[in-house]
Amino acid sequence: MKYIFGPVPSRRLGFSLGLDLVPFKTCSYDCIYCELGRTTHLSIEPAYYVTAKEILKELEDFFAENHPHIDFITIGGSGEPTLNKHLEEIILSVKALSKVPVAVLTNGSLFWQKDIIKAVSLADVVLPSLDTVSYDTWKRLNRPHPMLKLDKIIEGLKDFRQQYDGKIWLEILFVKGINDNESEIFALKSILNEILPDKIHLNTVVRPPAEANVLALNFEEMKRIKEMIGEKAEIIVDFKGEIIDIETKDIEERLIAILKRRPCTLNDIIYALGVRKTTVIKLLELYERKKRIDSYLYQGQKYYLIR
Repeated sequence: MKYIFGPVPSRRLGFSLGLDLVPFKTCSYDCIYCELGRTTHLSIEPAYYVTAKEILKELEDFFAENHPHIDFITIGGSGEPTLNKHLEEIILSVKALSKVPVAVLTNGSLFWQKDIIKAVSLADVVLPSLDTVSYDTWKRLNRPHPMLKLDKIIEGLKDFRQQYDGKIWLEILFVKGINDNESEIFALKSILNEILPDKIHLNTVVRPPAEANVLALNFEEMKRIKEMIGEKAEIIVDFKGEIIDIETKDIEERLIAILKRRPCTLNDIIYALGVRKTTVIKLLELYERKKRIDSYLYQGQKYYLIR
């Protein structure tokens, strides 16, 4: 399948069936911590990419073949999904087909556009990002499109909250030595009190980042930040769930689809595919020998990916 991947284990959404709406690394940001590497198409102009009809066809095929437990159908993938002009139609079509809640993973940088707010408001849960409210830190951390303005993005998030009745789970990703000091955190907290998300997800670098010098915070540092931000804040922990059973003959295709979109550990892949550990190990060893996949160590764990 070209546009659907998973279900994959998500630290925020449980078992998530992903929908990829834009070409690989088409984004309005070029974040230094991105697990997918550098942005290759930096854009703020929504365009016509994959259609609702194409997404619906793949979803129908998927559900005809598989009956796994899925917590969310998640619009996200390997770029910024709000850059797809078909977003509204896609969400409506997905919700008409399935009763599974729809989530949108977005960097939130385009919420100043009314059409995007209208489309995203159709989702059950929206998960935007806001890593900093400091202009200099934003430029360093998120490396935004030159036409973006941070104050406009913040106002867009406030406006979205006023118009949207669903759940907003806002993510902040902390990088050591960049946005983890007290002045950054208290400035963020002040703005969060105006945006009023339902949850605040505190994250740090857990997968190999785009830039080698990007460092993660440890648990004690994250705990300190949680205490500073308050009761809505949650530290995102590693996903733990039951192995699901996906009755499918295309395990290899699913493995490649997952690794194209994010680096994964062995356990990530086992949970995502719902197959035995020995089967996954054999596949990974085969693909490494054939040079179809790469692997490397990051913070003591081996990650597999496709570049």
